[in-house]
Amino acid sequence: MENGDAIVRYVAGNGTARVVVVLTTELAREAARRHNATPAAAVAMGRAGTAALLLATMTKGDERITLQILGTGPLGALTVDASVAGTARMFVGNPRAAHMGQAVAEGGVSDAEAELARPRLANAVGRTGLVSVVRDLGLGHTFSGQTPFVDGEIDTDVERYLRDSEQIDSALACETLLDSDGRIRGAAGILVQALPGGNGTALITAARKRMRAGSVALYLAGLNGAQAIADEVAGVTLGEDAEALNRLGPDRPIRFHCPCSHQRAATTLELLGAADLATMIREDGQALVTCEFCRSDYSFDSEQLETIRAGLARVDVVPN
Repeated sequence: MENGDAIVRYVAGNGTARVVVVLTTELAREAARRHNATPAAAVAMGRAGTAALLLATMTKGDERITLQILGTGPLGALTVDASVAGTARMFVGNPRAAHMGQAVAEGGVSDAEAELARPRLANAVGRTGLVSVVRDLGLGHTFSGQTPFVDGEIDTDVERYLRDSEQIDSALACETLLDSDGRIRGAAGILVQALPGGNGTALITAARKRMRAGSVALYLAGLNGAQAIADEVAGVTLGEDAEALNRLGPDRPIRFHCPCSHQRAATTLELLGAADLATMIREDGQALVTCEFCRSDYSFDSEQLETIRAGLARVDVVPN
């Protein structure tokens, strides 16, 4: 599991904080492949998917979260559905947008470290916008919140959401690195949160400082696993208590998963109404529905469309 996509959880032995690391390289690669994404879109989906999975670790049971990054940039809106079970799916409004800022390294780093500097997303995502999170609690119950962007880099924006909307002292970082050909080299993220009743403020502040200095990117570039990232961001801060960063098990695998189906696509066509379906049958004789999340195509011939239309027509004439 250490070298595969996974959710890995830790708790500081002194009870001050929880630490979650998610390794999402294959998830990010699969999303980029399905959407034929430019490097800018691939990095954005990688960060958003990683952030959504970190948020999902705060849910219980079969709860799900939907994360939307609603920026003003050329990429358009990013949407991710994720679950604590480790499944995620995502799409971006314009996956062919090519704008991405020059990677910027912090001062005092080596030339090798500078090559691994964090890609800047604000030009593609937008410097202004909203983070929107909907938690599906099941049985028709939801919780939702919104906060404005910090800088359009996604992870810093989601961190603000946690602090301002859900009132949880948190430090969060997500990274997706590209190789020289613009392909995804690796993706990962980390969340450090204060636990109720503990005094985790100092740990959160120190962890955030290490995150902003690029610790996740540097460890990810070395293709190190979850333990290395957790130790670098949180374990070092604990000092002599580093050994008290206890790993909780079992780890949970992560995978790209979309529950779309031919039946769900038919339900989408029902939303057109009987009249529009009749026009479609007469003029086109067929329909193609493409899932926004996974890009799977579902085709319908005229006979199948007529079955859907006839079903709607029967509903329309049922007396009250």
